[in-house]
Amino acid sequence: MLVISLIVSISVILFLVSRKINIGYSLIVGSLLLALLNGRDLSRFIQIALFTITETATISLTLTIALIALLAHVLDRYVILDRMIAALEKLLGSTKNTLLVAPAIMGTLTVYGGALMSCPMVGSLGDRLSISNDRKAAINLLFRHALYFVFPLSSNIILASQLGDFKVFDFIKLQFPIAIALYMLGYFFLLREFKDKKREKISSKLYIRAIGEFLLYSSPILVSLIGAMLFDLSFNISICIGILISIAINQYDKRHNEEYNTNESPIITIYKGIKFPLIITILGIMLYKNTVNDIDEVLLFLNGLLEKGLPIELLIIIAAGIICLPLASMNPGIAILYPMILPLAPTYETKLLYAMFIYTSAFVFYFISPLHLCQVLTLDYFKVKMNALYRQYLYVLPLTFMVMVAIYTLVGI
Repeated sequence: MLVISLIVSISVILFLVSRKINIGYSLIVGSLLLALLNGRDLSRFIQIALFTITETATISLTLTIALIALLAHVLDRYVILDRMIAALEKLLGSTKNTLLVAPAIMGTLTVYGGALMSCPMVGSLGDRLSISNDRKAAINLLFRHALYFVFPLSSNIILASQLGDFKVFDFIKLQFPIAIALYMLGYFFLLREFKDKKREKISSKLYIRAIGEFLLYSSPILVSLIGAMLFDLSFNISICIGILISIAINQYDKRHNEEYNTNESPIITIYKGIKFPLIITILGIMLYKNTVNDIDEVLLFLNGLLEKGLPIELLIIIAAGIICLPLASMNPGIAILYPMILPLAPTYETKLLYAMFIYTSAFVFYFISPLHLCQVLTLDYFKVKMNALYRQYLYVLPLTFMVMVAIYTLVGI
């Protein structure tokens, strides 16, 4: 009944979304349906809903996403993002190289929905190469998330190393080829066919000037990252500082060039940057997550599979799918499966291999989940349907997974 209820719930969500209903409202309906199908009554569901809207995690996530959307709006409104891209292109000498690097830079923004910040950048660069919106959406998501396999400050990597009791860099070293494969396959299938326009070489003076421009116009984003990563500031405070820097840049710009005068006060600009539909979406995602977490049968179902002696690799794939697809998160898969699977490893090296298999499987199901917030936001930004996006992943994700399987097999010999 558990598997059927998950399938029915997600199918209803997808149907409602296809009917242009806000995904947040669709998730609320799906959550209610999932709860009722698993024996929870209406009063229990209301308790889950009240817990969701009052819990610290929901409030923090909602505020963070709202601020990221606001920063993206301000950067776009003040033409800061376009000038940052122009400077980065001068430094890299290629629009295609910039498309590879820009989402990766944003990938260090290890927060739910952070891909929204790179959407305008990818959109602008993609237009220069005449890339379709569905391809742009795939580029934004793939090149951002490849860092999840190797970025040492990723919450997923940190959680994995703590639960698995292994060294972070042993794990990163093992997974490094997976990240490289994802970038290379993404380039081959998504970018290779597009031709860069020939560019004239720039002088050393202009190159140094481009460095200065890039640092200036990327400072709202860099400060948001550095404040949180190096100075242990709240991420929300760091983003607020980035927004204030953006406003300061615009105040300077419009005094020297009327082109950058938006003819509206910063308060109006900020108000216009608040995306209320996003808030509903986040609430819906958190409600669905908490509804799934309330169903104890998930863990019981996995324990039953273990007792039946299924191959451990097949068990990992099935379990990761059941946990990570509906929750659109890697962390629950890691948190549940590491304590169950890793103790079965006879050696430290085997434990790392099991950890990698779980991590990659969790990543794939999280990445393709229709509830994956980065995907939801990217689809909304580029006005792309989910099935069109999935067609872009048709070869990249399976081949990346096969690279992991090859590592698992060869190292395990």
